[in-house]
Amino acid sequence: MEILTSDDHADTISWLPHGRSFIIYKKKTFAATVLPEFFKATKFTSFTRKLNRWGFTRVTRGPEMGSYYHRQFLRDSPEL
Repeated sequence: MEILTSDDHADTISWLPHGRSFIIYKKKTFAATVLPEFFKATKFTSFTRKLNRWGFTRVTRGPEMGSYYHRQFLRDSPEL
């Protein structure tokens, strides 16, 4: 949640307009600059495995393809 609320990384990772999922625009930049700041692992594949373990689903079709969704991870509901 902290990564997505920071404007420092908005060009790399951000919420989709509806606020129910997020997308990583620049995977290499994300792995090189954002991951080391917030996580021990610095490989993008390790991060996506963590997302899977935490219950996130990767959207594989439609206009939101490549985004990640979790029913309890919403932009306007950080208490979830």
